[in-house]
Amino acid sequence: MLLWYEYNKTEEVPEPDAATQAIFDQGKRVGEVARKLYPFGIKMEREQMPEKMHASSMEALKMRRPLFEAGLIYGRTYALPDILVPVEGDSWDLVEVKSAAEVKEEHLIDAAFQKYVYTGAGLKIRRCYLMHINTEYVRHEEIEPKKLLTKKDITEAIEPYLSGIKDQVDSLLEIIAGPEPTMKIGPQCGKPYACPLEEECRKFLPEGDIFQLRGKKENLFRLLDQGILTVADIPKEDWLSDKQLIQIESHRTGKAHVDREGIRDFLSGVKYPLYFLDFETLSSAIPAYDLTHPFENIFFQFSLHIISKEGEKPVHHGYLAPGNVDPRPEILLRLKELLGEAGSIIAYNMSYEISCLRDAVNAYPEYKDWFRKLEKRFVDLLVPFSKLHYYHPAQKGSASIKNVLPAMTTTSYEGMAIADGGTASLEYERVTFDKDIDEKERQRVRNALEEYCKLDTQAMVDVFKALVELSP
Repeated sequence: MLLWYEYNKTEEVPEPDAATQAIFDQGKRVGEVARKLYPFGIKMEREQMPEKMHASSMEALKMRRPLFEAGLIYGRTYALPDILVPVEGDSWDLVEVKSAAEVKEEHLIDAAFQKYVYTGAGLKIRRCYLMHINTEYVRHEEIEPKKLLTKKDITEAIEPYLSGIKDQVDSLLEIIAGPEPTMKIGPQCGKPYACPLEEECRKFLPEGDIFQLRGKKENLFRLLDQGILTVADIPKEDWLSDKQLIQIESHRTGKAHVDREGIRDFLSGVKYPLYFLDFETLSSAIPAYDLTHPFENIFFQFSLHIISKEGEKPVHHGYLAPGNVDPRPEILLRLKELLGEAGSIIAYNMSYEISCLRDAVNAYPEYKDWFRKLEKRFVDLLVPFSKLHYYHPAQKGSASIKNVLPAMTTTSYEGMAIADGGTASLEYERVTFDKDIDEKERQRVRNALEEYCKLDTQAMVDVFKALVELSP
């Protein structure tokens, strides 16, 4: 479906969203780092017409220097491999660069296609390699391309995918040339990458659709084939879990499911003073600061609401790093002062906050003893909702605080300039590391970040209070 639209209704394919575009941009940056390993390489200028690109690339191949993004045509196929490296005789090594931590099947398929096109165009390909991120790398001052990237020989690994490429290409060309295909949503959607048409393909689904049911989705596609569209209409079947049955009943009645005993049990593990803590983080394939790994979640902001005693109003503390230095030392120092020696530290999906702290403490070991004691005090506010001690149809199947908050209270994240952690990370990175950002825009984003992070912990306070009210 997507393939047909990209060739026949290009204007109807949505532009990449911010998160998808960020992935593309990160891949581009990793590619630029990889090119530094071939200092005498030539970056081919991208031509709009593949035929022109093919001609200029064939001419450049005669120079026998590494080529970056040399586009070649074979039959009705066209490829732009990341790097071609001249080797003995008149052969070449093909190097694909990915901003991933490991070799994945889709990478092998991609490389196999590249080899198919290049071999068909007349090149002798000796070996094929995949260059990807070395997650063990730790940054010290300037990025070291040889240490950041690792290169794996995938020549043999792509062989099973080569034999079927011609038939697959012929099939795809038939689809492009044919009428608009009809495609049902199914397990193929979003694999291996998110499909920009998925939202459009799901428009027929009503409120409370069956995909709000938690757990594996395989059985839901079978129900869809039977014409069952909503959670409330799902018949009782053997494969349904107790949690799924709770959801179905709640959707049928339109009322919240409340397990008061489960809520009381959760609340019994909470000790005052209460510290509601949330981090905003950035993560990149290319480490942003010294003493950080690729893909490490580095907190640049925290929000903290403290309730000293039962019945008292919460007091808010927050911090947003300036960005020009590693934010972790300052945040660790402030948290050590604010979190005290006793009381529950409440986070939503606490494993994330704990993991961020653990990584930061590994880089700054003077906080290790403090963290060991701190870790034992964490309480996960996600638990009552992951265990379905509370569930309301308004949550739409999700245990995210973004869905729980409006289901339990009169407030929500509606109308926020920044309303989710992914956007927060992207916007912080944009206004922090892009030197061309206007100062007014930079301040606007920073204000929005402070409002968003504060709401995250205020939301936890409000949800916690709602649980307490349900517990008697």
